Amino acid sequence: AKEMVSRAEMLIALILAAFSGLAHGFHHTNIRPAARSNSIRRPAFSTSSLLAASATSTQASASSSNNGIMRNKNNPPQLVEFIEPKTKTKVLLIGTMHYNPTSIKMVEETIEDLAAKNQLGSVVVESCEIRWNTTMEILNTPRGQFLKPVLTSEMKAASDKAASYNRPVVLGDQLINVTGSSLSNAFKSTLVDLSSPLNGGWKRFYNDVKEAADVALPTGPGYLTPASFFDPRLLIAAPVSFAKYPLSFLARNPIATSIVFAFMFGLTRLDTSSAFADATLQEQIASIVESLLFAGLEFALLGRVFLQVLLGERNVVLAKSILNECEMYSKNEGNDGDGVWSKMMNSFSAPPLFNTELGLDRILQKSKDTFYVPPSGIEVETSSSNKGQKSEEKIVVAVLGMAHCNGIVKLLREELV
Repeated sequence: AKEMVSRAEMLIALILAAFSGLAHGFHHTNIRPAARSNSIRRPAFSTSSLLAASATSTQASASSSNNGIMRNKNNPPQLVEFIEPKTKTKVLLIGTMHYNPTSIKMVEETIEDLAAKNQLGSVVVESCEIRWNTTMEILNTPRGQFLKPVLTSEMKAASDKAASYNRPVVLGDQLINVTGSSLSNAFKSTLVDLSSPLNGGWKRFYNDVKEAADVALPTGPGYLTPASFFDPRLLIAAPVSFAKYPLSFLARNPIATSIVFAFMFGLTRLDTSSAFADATLQEQIASIVESLLFAGLEFALLGRVFLQVLLGERNVVLAKSILNECEMYSKNEGNDGDGVWSKMMNSFSAPPLFNTELGLDRILQKSKDTFYVPPSGIEVETSSSNKGQKSEEKIVVAVLGMAHCNGIVKLLREELV
């Protein structure tokens, strides 16, 4: 019962905190597909296989996970630091509320602190090639310069700050067109399952949601807690975040967003309170039951989509992106400090390595199915305090929406990817 209460608290917190994640994805529905068809990364996501692997690794991870967590009581509650067990590389997840000024400041200060200690490795951000290119295209116009305060998120801040220290920035999320296809399939399968209770549809729905929740919403030591989501510093700045959501929609897709807002405004003008008050008791009860059934259907549809697609599938892609970077710094591979990345960062100056089809100032390089953002056009820090420092053990940093953090910690710590 205590575990169920904890899971319920976490789900409520995730739903509130994930508004930014939902907003960050859905406003890209009209984006053109990726220029290269072979660049689409389709994860082989199966919650059943992940749970099977989890069952075999739980005992081993239980003994080692606590040793891997390096929480500092002075750190913000949105930080999760652990050692990736396959590569023995340190990983730091920074959980954020998208567009929140407090999150943006926390990301910048954390990256600055690691860079000052010569421990900053790769920085993985929750974005994909399509979304990133779209934002860059807008920012490279006069209108984009005017809208820059609206479009600047913690992901862009992390990229700029890491680039200023000449560190690799990875676009680690699933491509938005792949996510869109998965959303469509999830809606269809949910409607089919809910409409066929006698053919095992409800059982399939329950099993899928439960399995996805077990992987995406773990609780316990080493994970973010509801206190991380309801941090007063985040909540105080939350109105700024919620105000920037509709503005960012308008900036990226003004026509479609205006239509949606007009429709929502029209719904608010439909006042049915007087009709309900004048109805008979039987009609009122029928109306309440109808509303509850409709709300239940909405919850079922959104719950499955949220857990399986917006969290589950994307968590696997993000975790794999983080793991790829960990392998670059792996102690098991005999890498000498930062040498491998020094060579890669130097190679960014070679034009043939870039995808110049879109003519962007911020061009993307593809390696191991991961997209890197080279630090072009950004002034690189040349602080004398870092000169002569010995090469410290690098930490792979991932800047993510808080809703993703716990699931990714579980995937990496229990070696499920």
